Amino acid sequence: MAPSAYILAGTPGVGKSTVSRALASRMGVWLLELADIVGPGVVEASASALSARAGSMIRRGGRDAVIATHIVFKPRSIPVRAAVVLRRDPYRLLEELAVRGYPETKVLENVEAELLGIVYREALSKIGAGRVFQIDTTERRVEEVVELAYGAFTGRWRGEDIDWISRLESEGRLEGLVVRLSTRGVS
Repeated sequence: MAPSAYILAGTPGVGKSTVSRALASRMGVWLLELADIVGPGVVEASASALSARAGSMIRRGGRDAVIATHIVFKPRSIPVRAAVVLRRDPYRLLEELAVRGYPETKVLENVEAELLGIVYREALSKIGAGRVFQIDTTERRVEEVVELAYGAFTGRWRGEDIDWISRLESEGRLEGLVVRLSTRGVS
């Protein structure tokens, strides 16, 4: 049988690397992280270049792969079975990225992308609504996220509906975040 791909996507800081390693092991498939695909020393790559390289790598490898990425793309000539987008409370993401030492502008850029669901919308556009699922990783252990992702990839779990704007607004936390994000680029 020809190899296929499973996409595990999300903004930086949501848990992709940790979850993807455990998930690939659980599924018995190959793990391809974005850094493996772009290669050493490459800072930026187009979705088209990523698609071509990932497709070639999976065909040469001859087996299914989990692709962990913050840039959603379909590997060229490789069917994508499903995509799971990991999500995280924007305030917790802000803390995580700051602890990792990300520059303030990068922290705010990624938090804004998470708040707006940019990666999720890209996945819907490129993979298709019936095959894209979301998981809120905020209060979950890695093992639980792995099992939920595995369930989504095997058709036994349909994901969660995550809308940070509505949730934060109902909790009275949206305005503070919007004010913080509005400082981006202001010196």
